Amino acid sequence: MTPDVEKAQSNRRRVTVLAYASIIFVIFLWGVYPVLTAGILEYFSGGIYSLIGSAASAVALTIICIPRLKLLNASYLRVAVPTGFAVATANLIQKIGLEYTTPSYFAFLENLSCITVPLMLYIFIKKKPGLLTCIASLLCLVACFFLSGAAEGPDGFSFGKGEILCAIAGIIYGINIAATGAFAKKLDVLLYVMIHMWVSVFVSGFTVILLDRIKINGEPVERIVFSTDWRHIAAAAALVLFFSTFGWLVRTEALKFVNASVVAVMMPFSSLVTGAVAVMAGRDELTFGLIAGGILIIVASILSGIGDARDSNRQKRKEGEETE
Repeated sequence: MTPDVEKAQSNRRRVTVLAYASIIFVIFLWGVYPVLTAGILEYFSGGIYSLIGSAASAVALTIICIPRLKLLNASYLRVAVPTGFAVATANLIQKIGLEYTTPSYFAFLENLSCITVPLMLYIFIKKKPGLLTCIASLLCLVACFFLSGAAEGPDGFSFGKGEILCAIAGIIYGINIAATGAFAKKLDVLLYVMIHMWVSVFVSGFTVILLDRIKINGEPVERIVFSTDWRHIAAAAALVLFFSTFGWLVRTEALKFVNASVVAVMMPFSSLVTGAVAVMAGRDELTFGLIAGGILIIVASILSGIGDARDSNRQKRKEGEETE
């Protein structure tokens, strides 16, 4: 092995380690986020909160991206608009769902993406998931079952409209993760997420008006609730900018170097963070399901990482044979 090859491999390993560290950072960010969001939703309806956050993020990213706007081309729109629509829809559905469920359920059901990602990667780029990846994804699904409280019997399990909305959001998030991992590796992260945020502004604004106009039994599907206190508005914008948008930027960059299936399996760790914070804040209780689900997620993440390493080594050997 030549010194140049050794140096290239060393750099690749360093970048991969940094990417994994970035994912862990995002896990902690998004673990705390649902608990803080639950407090903000006392002053805003889910749609309005989504609109405030996406608007603040879109404006901030546009200012940052002014020197990069010349890089925009059709490839960005082909990838970022559909994935941005998926993110915007999931964000909106999830925030509405949080109004009718607990922060722990909110975070746990979001991680149904661990099942969606391997399937969507196969649909998008015909990448067949390995055996360990399939096992890890199934373990994630079982973990979500425990974490949601279903394992504790009928009295400990409720699956109402809040849980349904958060589960749908989790599946849509999986589509975004897979599409980003498959098609956005060569795109500039800031521009990519900027387009996401502008799509989210339009989707949120349209949906807020629509859901307020549609009435069931004389009541709007989602009534517009808006606090005019500048401190509440500033807090809502700041939460989304740091915990959500910054997290999306970091994770999108990491997806260039980490298998999307592995990322999907690692993200449920945010549920453990959410559960721990919610318990400490008095919003949830420490249960058997939380402990059992956490253990399963750890096992699933380890299996997924091993599977990814095997797939990477297999791909390197194949590339080496083709070079020879």
